[in-house]
Amino acid sequence: MNKLQQINYSLYIGILFVAILLFLCLFGPMLAPHSMTTTLEVQYKDGGVIAPPLAPFESWAYPLGTDQWGYDILSMILNGLRYTVLIAVVVTMIKMILGTVIGMYIGTWKKVPHWIVAFENAWSYVPLFIIVYFFLLPINNATLLEPGTLITYFIIIMSLLSVPSIVSSVRKKTSEVYRSDFIKASTTLGAKKSRIIWHHIFPQLKESLLVMFILEIVYVITIMGQLALVNIFIGGTIVRFDPLIYLSVTKELSGLVGQARGNIYGNTHILIIPLIVLLFTTISFSLLASGLKNKFQADYQRTPWIKTGNEPKIAPNRKNYNKKKSDIKLNASHLAFMALLVAFILAGTFVIYTSETKVGVKQESKASYDIAFQMDEDGRFNVQSDILIKNESEDSWNDIMFFYPAEQRNINIEEIKIDKQSAAYEIKNETLKIIIPEKNKKARKHKVKIQYSFEMTKDSMNVLADWYPAAAVYQNGKWSVEKKDYAQGPMYHTRFSDFDVQYQTPEGYRIVTSKKDDGAIEEKGSVKTKSEIAFPVVIMKDEVFVDKETTSGTHLRLFADLSAAESEDLLQQASSAIEFFNEEIGSFPYEQLDIIQSDADTTQTYPGMIVLGRDVSAHELVQSVAKSYFQSNIASNPHEHLWISEGLSSFAASHYLMMAENQSETDAFSVSLSQVDRMKEAGLGRQKSNVPLSELKDFGFISAQPALQINMMINERYELKGVDPMDVKSQYLAGFYKQYRSKEVDTTEFIQFTKSYFSVPSGYFNNWLDTKASR
Repeated sequence: MNKLQQINYSLYIGILFVAILLFLCLFGPMLAPHSMTTTLEVQYKDGGVIAPPLAPFESWAYPLGTDQWGYDILSMILNGLRYTVLIAVVVTMIKMILGTVIGMYIGTWKKVPHWIVAFENAWSYVPLFIIVYFFLLPINNATLLEPGTLITYFIIIMSLLSVPSIVSSVRKKTSEVYRSDFIKASTTLGAKKSRIIWHHIFPQLKESLLVMFILEIVYVITIMGQLALVNIFIGGTIVRFDPLIYLSVTKELSGLVGQARGNIYGNTHILIIPLIVLLFTTISFSLLASGLKNKFQADYQRTPWIKTGNEPKIAPNRKNYNKKKSDIKLNASHLAFMALLVAFILAGTFVIYTSETKVGVKQESKASYDIAFQMDEDGRFNVQSDILIKNESEDSWNDIMFFYPAEQRNINIEEIKIDKQSAAYEIKNETLKIIIPEKNKKARKHKVKIQYSFEMTKDSMNVLADWYPAAAVYQNGKWSVEKKDYAQGPMYHTRFSDFDVQYQTPEGYRIVTSKKDDGAIEEKGSVKTKSEIAFPVVIMKDEVFVDKETTSGTHLRLFADLSAAESEDLLQQASSAIEFFNEEIGSFPYEQLDIIQSDADTTQTYPGMIVLGRDVSAHELVQSVAKSYFQSNIASNPHEHLWISEGLSSFAASHYLMMAENQSETDAFSVSLSQVDRMKEAGLGRQKSNVPLSELKDFGFISAQPALQINMMINERYELKGVDPMDVKSQYLAGFYKQYRSKEVDTTEFIQFTKSYFSVPSGYFNNWLDTKASR
């Protein structure tokens, strides 16, 4: 008797390889060393030149090298692998479900019509690749459709075209089982067809269907590879002219191979590396299918001493009906599978816990605030601020820096503790430095308690913008505490934080914050917010407001001494802007927006709040709404990169005037154009937009100049993204906001995103940005 036990290498290796693939599908983007917009610039290092394309292992920052445009090959593979595997799995799942159900029911017919058999025979000779190619060709290249739409379209087409072959295979297997004696016995006992199919036939086919499922995954990946050879990349194909090149939008594996096939005679690593990963993917699923087939054959082989053409790789594992549940023992296979599962979970947990986004500027400190304040009848605030600040850098801190709320009247610090110990501190240049005790310097978390008081003027309304010590951002081995008094924007460089604020005020006062449904006239209350760049508070007395609900659900409140008509016009303008940006850029980031009239010279924008200056224009109001996206929800160092939020918001406001108000381009950008003309008349000359604020000649260089330059760039390059420049402008703003929301951005990130979006070199921005000054 042939009972030789052999290890089923195909099964074990296949399971291991597929587990690795699934792990990379889930966690690959977190493991990627670079973002998809980061490119390698030409560098001079140690007397040599580092420039793309970089060969593998020449730099630890780019272990698998870069392509000819400087994009990291490893990052593209880790981001694109999920598309290849998951699309193949979804297509296979759909066609297997449909094909199995239809095939089993047809297989139980007494006589299958000849036309079905003829169709199956004819369809088996039809190359599906050609049909899918002609379906995708009109819409896949240089299309306006989103990658998700194109992927869905491919999944539907590929699934439906593959169903007939699955139906044919399942029908034949079902017909064979249906002629068995036990099926006839079940029919004689009165079993209905559905019961026979799902309780008798399906259990006989489930192993074969599982093997077929895995092999069909390989087949779908093969079709994707064939399409890539004719420049049909799943998720969309970007076409570039002069020279003619085709690029994959999603960077899935077959797309990376297809777009790199021109490198077969030079820089071959650009082609070979993704090709190896693609082959590894298909081999992994093929090994798993072969291993399962061997296992099932061994388990169900009734005569193991007779060779049937496929020698069982392992000893039969037949069910013992006399075995009790307590007799079940774990064998080596069970232990190996459990160990693999535990390793998968632990590795995934480790990646999630230790990973940090590769998009945006890295910040190495994080703070959360628990603040309680009490206001007395004389307008004096007694505040206790408990701050938990985490050290996410590799350094040990000697001190912690805060921005000191020096603008408040008669501020008095009563007590400062760190880690429950009294701490020495220093106030200088509107910053508060707290010295960490020697024994706590290596700690990764610090609890800071600051008790202080200040006075508020006895006006009917007071805007408390900088009323609490805000933790600075720790970056590149130092605290980012540069500050310059400038009326046009937030000067504190802080990180998105969580706030829990408890308040107590005298009777009749209203608290207005960024939180919806606040403002109830109560003596006590609390407000909690998550991931806010700042937490301003407005204290009001005897103030009334006018409110309005937008169609998208955002609640508008206007606190202003205006006539009913003026209030309605202002609310309507803000509502229209919110609706426009909600549709063109993304959902408005706040459930409620408070608009507050003040006597200030300029308009200020805070999270969920706009404090209007005198004689505000329509452009300024719309720009303030745009800042809810690009200033309140995208962080930056305002001392050096304030131009990003100001420029994008100004550009977005002019874009709104063109699309929503049907203004001409000249009229829509009239504010920016007039600022540029004024600077020319003043003889200010030229200046880059990303200079530090201490060197800035005029505000127009960080507001008007970026808006006009971005508009000009899109007018020149829009054909790479669509046929209508207005649509491309909306897509660009939406893409930037989606990528950098709740992250920090600087000039380098802006250039990397924009030059990747419109395929322009870094030198394209030299006219208005100092590209050498970026990190």
